[in-house]
Amino acid sequence: MLRELSFRNAGPSRALTVGPLAPRFNLITGDNGLGKSFLLDAAWWALTRTWHEHPIAPTGDDAELGFSFDGDKRPVVEKARWDVRGQQWRRKAGRPPNPGLVIYARVDGSFSVWDPARNYRLYKRTDGGDAESPASYQFRSSSAVFEGLRRRVSESGVDREETLCQGLIDDWVRWQHQNAAEFKLLTQLLAHLGPEGESLTPGAPIRPSLDDVREIPTIRMPYGQDVPITYAPAGVRRMSQLAYLLAWSLSQHRQEAKRIQQPLAHQIIVLLDEPETHLHPRWQRTVLPSLASAIETWLEGQKTEVQFLVATHSPLVLVSMEPGFDRERDALWKLELVLRSGTSPGGEQLVTGDDGRVDVAIERDRWEPRGDAQRWLLSDVFAMNATTAPEVERVLAAANRLLTTETPDAQEIEKVGEQLRRLLPGMDPFLFRWSALLERKKGDVR
Repeated sequence: MLRELSFRNAGPSRALTVGPLAPRFNLITGDNGLGKSFLLDAAWWALTRTWHEHPIAPTGDDAELGFSFDGDKRPVVEKARWDVRGQQWRRKAGRPPNPGLVIYARVDGSFSVWDPARNYRLYKRTDGGDAESPASYQFRSSSAVFEGLRRRVSESGVDREETLCQGLIDDWVRWQHQNAAEFKLLTQLLAHLGPEGESLTPGAPIRPSLDDVREIPTIRMPYGQDVPITYAPAGVRRMSQLAYLLAWSLSQHRQEAKRIQQPLAHQIIVLLDEPETHLHPRWQRTVLPSLASAIETWLEGQKTEVQFLVATHSPLVLVSMEPGFDRERDALWKLELVLRSGTSPGGEQLVTGDDGRVDVAIERDRWEPRGDAQRWLLSDVFAMNATTAPEVERVLAAANRLLTTETPDAQEIEKVGEQLRRLLPGMDPFLFRWSALLERKKGDVR
């Protein structure tokens, strides 16, 4: 399991430590730009020694990234310093530690996979030379998941292309026609990852275009039609791609571990950036428990631990975690700007250093079930003053101020009352309170 991440002069803060991380679910919240995706990128690099896209850049002198996790043989504790001359983060030399199977699903639809059975070894080619496995599998776009991954290699002076992954379209159709074990796993994962009360069910592959001779996988929609996955709604596509990547990663890991006579991964670490993206609120209420259930079902009987690091903006995702949240195994983390004592989100006084920067802090929030999404929005986690539109919030604040004023101004009462009637539904309880309280104040109005 990933145990801790620490930063100095890297990312949004001069110094930041996240840990000890919980062994099962770590839910990371915070406003835009405070570093949720940054933490996931750093976690991916700490575990796999590869960057999904660009390396984290230092923001000051003596920059350092620290991390600790459970390797397959021993705990790993390292600190990487920024090499100014080499323009890279320097890590310990030698064979890297093995963190298990790592899967990273980003908010933009890209994915990364690191497999200890396929990304962790040197081997001999037929010409006797050493060859390296791919450093990791980087699906840098949604289309790469559909079309697959390839790379150029040189053997005995001859360049050739290797196929690392055939992609969702080819694999899905082939697995389905062969009724392969991979397709059974994919079907099982899709059933778990569907919306509340519904399964994502594969339909029969079809050829939707005269210009593309390939058959395309389909998903059966609620209205009974089989829709090509390339034409499916964004939420269906994202969950189908996630199911495929899980099926591909888990099955390929099992096959390769057996082929090279290596034990299966002792742990799986899943990094998820905003799993609620493109999903209807009804779907957001089930996506995370469903994903955990899908992986646990596949692992039934195996001694493999699973850890999730999840960045989310959704109160419905947090609501969905309430029934099964275990304070010993799960944690809620909150990123926020550092404020001066006694200030509130409504009137921040930011703490700035000599360089003018404002620091970001992260803390393990005390988990308290809120019961519904509105209470989560009004809690310290999201720190919203209201769940209405900003204009409605301003009018309600003005109305409450008038109701607590001993001698409210008649013209202002009329103006606010007109706005309330325009913005609130006719049966809104506040309108009744407004009318009742105004009746009592008639004698005081001047």
